[in-house]
Amino acid sequence: MSNQLDTRDLQEELEKLEALEADLILAKETLQAAEDALEEYQNVNDDEETEELRTLERELSEAQDAVDAIDFDETELEELRNLKDEVGGEWEYGVQLIPEDDFEDYCQELCEDIGDIPKDMPSYIVIDWEATCNNLRSDYSETTFRDETYLYRA
Repeated sequence: MSNQLDTRDLQEELEKLEALEADLILAKETLQAAEDALEEYQNVNDDEETEELRTLERELSEAQDAVDAIDFDETELEELRNLKDEVGGEWEYGVQLIPEDDFEDYCQELCEDIGDIPKDMPSYIVIDWEATCNNLRSDYSETTFRDETYLYRA
């Protein structure tokens, strides 16, 4: 089931976004310091063009470029943090998030993997997988992530 999400992979994503967030905060602090230094210089000195003024303007420009270069999606970070809080303590050990549309196939595979249903069952035997899936669903919680509904073992 390639559409499943593993919370260990999502944790890696979360850590990368948190690192980007930290980089962005630092870059914004540097930008603010450059803006403050330029403003202070301009308040003390005339509008005369000096090497110090050019240096401060260059530092301000570089700081702004550094902020602009960080591709950070705050919404994505917030969604991952909320999902981690919702899934809870098992997050770090790897919780499988199964797309709701794939849940019936997941249930069939699960029943075969744990030996409840033989993998080589004769084709004339028919199982109501929808009903089986509904019975198993009570052991799962539901969440929405990236506009898709997922089920995970509660």
